[in-house]
Amino acid sequence: MRKELEAFDDEYFKDVGVLMDTRLPEPTMLEYYQRLRNREILWNEDISEDTIMIANHIIAWNREDENIPTNDRKPIRIWINSDGGDANTVMHIIDVIKLSKTPVITIGMGKVYSAGGLLLMSGHKRLIFENTCCLIHDGYSGTFGTVGKVIDNIEFQKRLEHKMKEFIINQTKITDEEYEKNYRRDWFMFSDEIIKYGIADEIITQIDPLM
Repeated sequence: MRKELEAFDDEYFKDVGVLMDTRLPEPTMLEYYQRLRNREILWNEDISEDTIMIANHIIAWNREDENIPTNDRKPIRIWINSDGGDANTVMHIIDVIKLSKTPVITIGMGKVYSAGGLLLMSGHKRLIFENTCCLIHDGYSGTFGTVGKVIDNIEFQKRLEHKMKEFIINQTKITDEEYEKNYRRDWFMFSDEIIKYGIADEIITQIDPLM
């Protein structure tokens, strides 16, 4: 009997040890999955290759909504606080948002700089807070290598910048002349200018619509 009790104790404390070693999920991951259940994405980083998952989520939610009329679909909300980043990635996300039948609401938080501003502009509805700031400027080439390759990269960047210019002019009230005058510098805007130039539709004045 004593041996049986000792064996039971060994197994019991072994199980307790396993339980004590078990780690709970990181709070940030719990929040991430809670947001996904509500069709919300918080982008609080630079835009990089990882950001491509925003496009994948939008496609998946459109698949879920396939047989639901557009006006009855639950909107997708993208919260943005970003210094900018990869232009190719954000242009792909913009392509997917254009194709999305499920409404996509973009919400600019503290800063929507460079590619972050482009992401804000892409929403079917675009909201900002009272002190949200936006930045439009020319891109970084990051070119290196032989002279020929540098020239090829610069030519590609010029074409990419032209695509971004067309998108900005089509999505906002910024004219061709205003764009050409300002984009070579760091063109910072506060919320009143963001609304004036049609980069966003309205300033959030109540928290209730966001809940």
